[in-house]
Amino acid sequence: MNSEKLSAAIELLRPLNVLIIMLVIAASVLLAGGIEGNILKAIIAAVAGGLIGGAANAINDYFDVDIDRVNKPNRPLPRKSLTPRAAFLLWFSCSVVGISLNLFLHSPALEISVSAVAGLFVYSAVLKRTMLLGNVLVAVMTALAFIYGASVAGSPERAFFPALFAFLLNLGREVLKDIEDMRGDRLGNAGTLPIRHGVSTALTVATVSFVLLLGATLVPFTSGMSGMSYLVMIGIVDVILCYVIISMWMDAGSENLARLNTALKADMVLGLVALYIGL
Repeated sequence: MNSEKLSAAIELLRPLNVLIIMLVIAASVLLAGGIEGNILKAIIAAVAGGLIGGAANAINDYFDVDIDRVNKPNRPLPRKSLTPRAAFLLWFSCSVVGISLNLFLHSPALEISVSAVAGLFVYSAVLKRTMLLGNVLVAVMTALAFIYGASVAGSPERAFFPALFAFLLNLGREVLKDIEDMRGDRLGNAGTLPIRHGVSTALTVATVSFVLLLGATLVPFTSGMSGMSYLVMIGIVDVILCYVIISMWMDAGSENLARLNTALKADMVLGLVALYIGL
């Protein structure tokens, strides 16, 4: 593989997203089980999760190559830096290695990783083009990263609030991505929520998810589980979330929604830091 194809393969995996997944999983392991005796587990779990996450991105682009010629023409497959066959082989290789690494980890890590690979494949192949089911599945898979990390440390219950936070934020974010991608999705005969029921309905669903998230972020403080340091930090998260809600209703154009989706990624990281500091 020459340097150009190697660069395209790395790009296909979406390295920034992979890095976020790895950090989330490593943090979940260490915070659920403590640092002592868990550093190697955290590294193995993070690498395994990163490979599975990267594989999911590769298979997503494999199935979306026609749609991406319209929505994202600069991705490796539409611009022909990689072939679809290469993308499929990359998915298969990363998935096999990612699953295999879980043989060294605490149960049920292996079961979770197999479920994640299967679920994300079904999402890319079928559910992504269906109304809301694909959005829910991606949100569940994102939440599962936290449960997976905590399970490796033997304390999955420690991941409840981070998983809930990730689920609600990513459910709303996925709906916004469907609005952003409407032009190409129509050409691909997708039946996503904004195509089937309009942009206003999709914005309403995203708003409900974000408002539920706003309420959920207050529970650790109001229940006495966390203190003022958590409240201050989660307050910043909630301000950004309120801005996203207002902005998406004012401008539901693709350019603004792409910007808001980036803001939501950053907001998720801030929110998780707040949760881990406070809980």
